[in-house]
Amino acid sequence: MARTSDFLSKVKKMFLIGLSLTIFLAITGCAVANRFYVPPAFEEAETKGTASREAAASDMLTVTTWNVGYGGMGAESDFIFDLGEQRRPLSGDLVDKNLKAIQQELSTLDSDVFLIQEAAPPSWITYGRDILGGLTATLDGYEWSFGPDINTRGLPGPFHVQVGNTTYSRIALSGFERRGLPLEPTFEYGVFRKGYRMHIARIDAEQQWVIINIHLSTFDSEDDDVRGAQVAALMEFAQSEYALGNHVVIGGDWNLRLANSDFPHTSDERFLFWVRDFPQGAVPPGWTWAVDQQTPTVRGAHQPYVAGENFTLIIDGFLVSPNVQVRDVTTRDLDFQHTDHHPVTANFSAL
Repeated sequence: MARTSDFLSKVKKMFLIGLSLTIFLAITGCAVANRFYVPPAFEEAETKGTASREAAASDMLTVTTWNVGYGGMGAESDFIFDLGEQRRPLSGDLVDKNLKAIQQELSTLDSDVFLIQEAAPPSWITYGRDILGGLTATLDGYEWSFGPDINTRGLPGPFHVQVGNTTYSRIALSGFERRGLPLEPTFEYGVFRKGYRMHIARIDAEQQWVIINIHLSTFDSEDDDVRGAQVAALMEFAQSEYALGNHVVIGGDWNLRLANSDFPHTSDERFLFWVRDFPQGAVPPGWTWAVDQQTPTVRGAHQPYVAGENFTLIIDGFLVSPNVQVRDVTTRDLDFQHTDHHPVTANFSAL
C-alpha cells in the first residue's frame, strides 16, 4: 500500500507540474501574440445577413450611433479604467437585464443604419452572454459586419474576450472595409492593446454614401495625443472620399467633447482626467456636426450612476461632408440605465 501511495503521489505531482507548465506557456504565448500583433492597415470585410431594402431608395438616410457597453455598463456599474473598481459587470443577471432593454430600444429606433460600439460575443466579460447575437437577432433584415477592437488572442474559450464595432444596414451595401487608425503605445494589463479602426460601409445608389463607424481612444495622454493623430488620419481619409464625390457620414463614440456643455454634477475633478475637447481646427471648411446639444451622451463611470452626481458630456454624434444636409438630430435620454451612453439618431439628405 505504501508503494502504491508513493506512486500515486508522484503521478499527482507530475500532473500538477505539467498543468502548471501548460498554463504558463499558454499565458506566455498569449502575451507574445498580443504584444506583437498589429491590425492590418486595410482589409476588406465580409458582411452577414440580408438587407431588406435596395440601394436605389437611399437618397435620404437615417443613422443611429450607440455605444452599448457590452451589456455591462448599466447604472449599477463603474469601471476600473475610469478610476472605479469593477473589471466586469457585477452579475450575469445584470447583463441580461441590460441587453433586453437595449434590444427593446433598438426595436423602436427606425434607422437605416446603426453604428454600434462595444458589441461583444460571449466571454468572461459578459458572463457568457452573447451581446452581438442579441443585437443581430433584434435587427433582423439588416446586413451587418462585426470587427473587434479588443481581441485577446491566444486565450482559450470563455477567456477570449472580443469587444468592437458592428455596423448594421437595412439598405444593401456595395462594400465593407476596415482601415487602421493610430494605436496607443501602452498595453492594457500589460498584454494587449486596442486595435482602433475605421469601419466603413459603402452604399452605391443615386447618391454614393460612405458611412464610417468609429470608437476613438479614451485614455491616451496629452503627450501621446493618440486621439489627435486618430482624428487627423480619419479626416484625411474622409476628405479623400469626399473629393471623389461621395457623401460621407462619420459617426460613433469620439471620446472627445463635441459641444460645450455644463450639465450639473458633483464629481471630483480628478475623475475628468480623460476629458478633452475635439480639436476644432481639424474640421475642414464646410463639414458639419450633427450633435444634440441639449442632452448628454455619456456619463462618468468612476462610480455607479447617480443623476446629478456623475459628470456627463457629449462625445457621441456625427460629422458630415459638405454635400450632406443634416435635417435633424436627437439624443434619446434613457437616464443611463442600461449602458453608459445614449443613442444619437440623425436624418441626412444628399445635396
